[in-house]
Amino acid sequence: MIRIRDIEIKWHAVGEVCKWLGIALGVAFLVLTLLNQIPEFKRITQNSPWIPRYIADSLAFLTGMLLIWRISEGRLQDYGFTLAGGNLKLKWSLALGVILGLSGVVIDHLPEIVAGNPFRLAHPYPFTLVNVLGMMSFQWIFVGIFDETITRGLVQTPLMNKLKGSINILKWDFHIGSVITAIIFGVGHFVPHIFFGGSWLTLPPHLIFATLYGLCSSYIYQVTKSLVGPVVMHNVVDGLLYTIDLLFY
Repeated sequence: MIRIRDIEIKWHAVGEVCKWLGIALGVAFLVLTLLNQIPEFKRITQNSPWIPRYIADSLAFLTGMLLIWRISEGRLQDYGFTLAGGNLKLKWSLALGVILGLSGVVIDHLPEIVAGNPFRLAHPYPFTLVNVLGMMSFQWIFVGIFDETITRGLVQTPLMNKLKGSINILKWDFHIGSVITAIIFGVGHFVPHIFFGGSWLTLPPHLIFATLYGLCSSYIYQVTKSLVGPVVMHNVVDGLLYTIDLLFY
């Protein structure tokens, strides 16, 4: 059952956070696009796909941090950089991360499952020790820090401060800012999915999955006001996706 309560959306606030997110992601996309014009870098990208991921997410993270610092006037604790509040919902974050990670494996391999074919690598790359360590360190440690900072921190925090109302789904109350952040997060996976070699066939379920993940992560952030839980959940989801992919390889 879904109930909507006293929704008040200020669309200029939504537009403003989309602008900030666009700046952070735009810097990363522009730099990667320019680097890909260099033949040597393009060759490195093909052989070690974790390198452009580190570059892109690092640039988006640093740009997002500068924006948060400026907007918050240095009060980073108001944007999720805090352990205050005691209960960080780490058990929830771990459990949801495992469930969503395993679900993501099914979605990534949906074409093979439908056709009854053996699984192939959803994100193929040369099997070397450097590549495995590079990819696994990124997915299990850094991706959550990078991505959650610019979504839950840069986007959701202002939306929860400026918008009013909630959507009750079953027994959980989602602030409207959490819901809008989840939708932005889901739709925002369109370009990365295609840019990093994802198929058009898996695009719709991928976007739905990203939105569902975003809703779970947004709720954890909503109730804890800390980025710790969302970061843990994000790392578990992506870590499982790529580790299981590697095991199939």
